[in-house]
Amino acid sequence: MSDMQEFSAFRVEESSSQNNSQFDPMAVLPAKEENIPVQSLNEVEETLDGQSYFLGEVPQVYLVDPNGFLPLNSDRLVGSTNMIEKLVNDSSLLIQEEVNKIQVLQKKINYWEDRIEKNKAGIASNQGKIKQNTVDMVYDKKNRDYWWGRSEQVSVDYSNAEAANRKEDWAWLIKKYGLKNPDGSQISSESNTVEELCNGAASNLAGEYKTAGNKYEQSRRDREAENNRLIRENSQFKNSNDTLLGYISSTYTKEIEPLQDGVLLLKEFSVKIKSIGQEAKATFGDLRAWAEPFLNEFIKNNSRVPQYVVTEFRKLSSIPLPAEHC
Repeated sequence: MSDMQEFSAFRVEESSSQNNSQFDPMAVLPAKEENIPVQSLNEVEETLDGQSYFLGEVPQVYLVDPNGFLPLNSDRLVGSTNMIEKLVNDSSLLIQEEVNKIQVLQKKINYWEDRIEKNKAGIASNQGKIKQNTVDMVYDKKNRDYWWGRSEQVSVDYSNAEAANRKEDWAWLIKKYGLKNPDGSQISSESNTVEELCNGAASNLAGEYKTAGNKYEQSRRDREAENNRLIRENSQFKNSNDTLLGYISSTYTKEIEPLQDGVLLLKEFSVKIKSIGQEAKATFGDLRAWAEPFLNEFIKNNSRVPQYVVTEFRKLSSIPLPAEHC
């Protein structure tokens, strides 16, 4: 029974002579003080359940938030409308929205991780080339030194034969290197121009050896230049990977993990509302009694949870909010 109904019970029937007269509020006071039994809290709650009150007449703990227009603490979660089912569905939709956001971010991370793996593959490939080039450079050096050494030896042998200037020494030089005339015939050690002929042939041969050595030297330089290029490229790959790893770490820390905290908060609500729903007389007061202390503790332990998720949790739990969030 509402206060207004109680109020009307005290009204005294008006006589026909009092028609159109104003109601005297003092007339409802009892003639003498009566002992009214005090009801227990449970009895009060059962009496209040299902009743409606005018604002200002409801006991403080049952007042509706003036901005939020929330249900009373005594209102049942399962009545003409099954609020349990509705709240479970609403929380599931919110959870899916957060999961979708996480999946979008995860796609970005997957793309970055693919690039990192490609960079790593490029680094490994370059390192293989660098290793092979290093091995080949050792042989290039050996071949270069061999041919340059032969070129120098030809020059030294010619100088020795020239210094001796004897037929036997010229014959030795000619036979050792197969020195030939311009027409392709072998030089004769008995020729009057043997010195000039050997000089030209020896110089040509030394030049050929020098050229062969130069080719290996150029090959070594080319491999060395390629190694430097590959090292620079690997450095770029590594810098890129460091940057991408920074993106991934930042995305996890600043975006995904807060969303995961939000999902956890909403899942906790979903589990709790299903548990409360198993109680036949579960009320919004029961839900609020759990939700607000739990939310306080959750925010302390998970400070990165997004504000909008906290707001949605408060809406689902019917915890009073400022008007702009209702």
